[in-house]
Amino acid sequence: MSPIKRLKPVQRVSESREQHAARELGISQRKARDQQARLDELRRYHQEYLERFRQASRAGMASSHLLEYRAFLGNLEKAIEAQEKIVSAGSQECVSRKATWQQKHMRTKVLGKVMDRFETASKTAEQARDQKESDDRNQRGGDGG
Repeated sequence: MSPIKRLKPVQRVSESREQHAARELGISQRKARDQQARLDELRRYHQEYLERFRQASRAGMASSHLLEYRAFLGNLEKAIEAQEKIVSAGSQECVSRKATWQQKHMRTKVLGKVMDRFETASKTAEQARDQKESDDRNQRGGDGG
């Protein structure tokens, strides 16, 4: 069996693994963008609520309302901290998935180059055989004439 035929299944598996890694990277990147958007939204909401709190406190408000605002802002800050951790983990996952994809991509690329070299060598050998057969036929034809 020729090296090309032996390597074809290996190349197909490598391409399949690379495609799978690329899909996983895409999913990870999408999730990271979504998580970052949630964090941005929480920060905007916190900023808006903080501004409302400042305006209300300047206008004068009951101490019970003041405590409620502060408690709610505290909860928002905790939610922001938790979301920051989620965004950080998502970012790390993207880095990891990208490294995995790059590794699979490089392997596929290398196998492709090896296959190209084998195909080139095979064609060169076939052309040399054809040329030798042609030369042999011409030589035999010249001897018999």
